[in-house]
Amino acid sequence: MSKIKELKSNNENNLNLIDVIELFGFEKKSKYTETLLRLMKNTKSLKEHVEEIKTVLIKNFPFIEKSDLDKFNDIQLLLVYRFIDSFFNTSDLISFRKFCEYNERGLIEQNDLSKYKSFEDLISQMSIAEMKAEEKEMESQIIKIYEDGEWLLLRPLTHYASMKYGSNTKWCTTTENSPEYFHKYTKRGVLIYCINKKTGYKVASFYSLDKNEPEFSYWNQKDTRIDSTESELTLELIGFIREYVKTPKVKTNHFMLDDETRKIEEGGGFRKSRTHQLTRRIQDAVRREEDVTQDIPEPIEEEQTTLDRMQLISGTSTTTNMIFSGSTSANTVFSGVGNTTFTTSNSEPQEINVRRED
Repeated sequence: MSKIKELKSNNENNLNLIDVIELFGFEKKSKYTETLLRLMKNTKSLKEHVEEIKTVLIKNFPFIEKSDLDKFNDIQLLLVYRFIDSFFNTSDLISFRKFCEYNERGLIEQNDLSKYKSFEDLISQMSIAEMKAEEKEMESQIIKIYEDGEWLLLRPLTHYASMKYGSNTKWCTTTENSPEYFHKYTKRGVLIYCINKKTGYKVASFYSLDKNEPEFSYWNQKDTRIDSTESELTLELIGFIREYVKTPKVKTNHFMLDDETRKIEEGGGFRKSRTHQLTRRIQDAVRREEDVTQDIPEPIEEEQTTLDRMQLISGTSTTTNMIFSGSTSANTVFSGVGNTTFTTSNSEPQEINVRRED
């Protein structure tokens, strides 16, 4: 028996919906179980509601195919959504997927999956693998000042590099939509990220070169200022950092940018540049397609029949009753009566009422 079949056949991993419904009947009589099941299935707008769930799941997790979700019936899919909400959040599951992909590519050092006890352990290893995968692209965006078998010390020169090497931290210099914090520090002094290549642990160090605002600080992954001895850095590394930042010829991170990289960074950064390049490629592809098709005569449009028009008129969609609001994880409430709440990271609050007819 394959491992996946063994997992599926294990009763600890399976839940029978009827066993749950029986808890609310009388003496587990089938007539009450059947009645409650029928009431659930007759919930008004259930199918439209389920289609919206599919849309949200596919949007949050692009690697999920609609055909995968179609394997579940309506009630099962509602339970799936609630299950995901109770145990995970969107970012954790996306990170887990990345971890799996990097592990398949041989980029995860700790490939004994039985060693992982928490999402934090897994995400730390995923972060290390992500750095390996993009190391060549990052060459012009960082300066490595120290590296051995355990530690990597580097200076991020661009906001994009800061987000990559400072991922899974709360450092303000890694905030995606607020590059001004990164630029504030990198124009003022020496910003160093210290990364444990084995555990994924990270600590940041900052030394101000502005005599009017002196500062020499260390920051843990939660963005709490700490003493250097409270970090996991060895005394030798702490001494190395002190000597490095106080070298008379040391310059700010921003100063260390080469002309080409500085031009991209001041023009909106590498993330914007990559998006612009992708947009240009799409536009070029569209133009080529237009050049090929512009001389092809348009087909004669057939007159629309009365039946066609009737089908178009009748094919209206039903609005689903949901509340969308910005959050890091989705919360769903489904009781057959009342409101259903979804949470997505990019949606504006929008409320539509769900009612059920008795």
